[in-house]
Amino acid sequence: MSLPDPVAPRAMVAEFNSFCMAARTDGSGLYGQLLRENVAEALRSSFPLFTDRVGSAALEAEIDAFLLRHSGTRPQFHHIATEFVLFSQRQGVAAPELTALLEYEWALLAAEIDPATVPSTATTVDDIALNPTTRLVLLRFDPAQPASGGAVDRPHAIFRTADHQVLTLALTLPDCLVIEHVREVEAVSSASLFEALDPYLSRFELQTSLARGFACGLFCSPPKTIGDLP
Repeated sequence: MSLPDPVAPRAMVAEFNSFCMAARTDGSGLYGQLLRENVAEALRSSFPLFTDRVGSAALEAEIDAFLLRHSGTRPQFHHIATEFVLFSQRQGVAAPELTALLEYEWALLAAEIDPATVPSTATTVDDIALNPTTRLVLLRFDPAQPASGGAVDRPHAIFRTADHQVLTLALTLPDCLVIEHVREVEAVSSASLFEALDPYLSRFELQTSLARGFACGLFCSPPKTIGDLP
């Protein structure tokens, strides 16, 4: 016989909700201060470029707004970075260029913690797959100089290498065509890729894109299946 799930007394639930609301609304109290300090530390760790650009005073104001106006969908504290990005996107509290920087750093974090296994650098290019941690983004700024704006969006790939570096690579047109084709079929032989892209790219352009992609870890060998094991 299974026991019913325990239900907290209504008075306890009401008292707990009141305690949480007080911590959210009152930054001068002990728990309100502690909550804001923890959120600020999580944001500085996850988004160092964004928090440096926005400044301490504006960051404190955004944290206050976040605590008061955002209902999180992920209750665990380690999801605070994702929840803050969602809040910024929906509420528009930051300038568009700062929101773009925030989203970029979130993509870096997502690639870093992606559970996918990245294969070691391939010695041959017989079979080609896309690095499983890859995120494709459009950036209007140079990732090496985030404070510098730009006139147009440029495609970039964000991915984690086999030695656990997170890289951002500006993509050329040949890169984009290769990525688009490889993503559609998940993995492809080099012969099939050359045949498919022959109408759009010269052999030199395709070889250059593949060589660069394999060298930095954007492209890799497909993961082995059980039948491939020796």
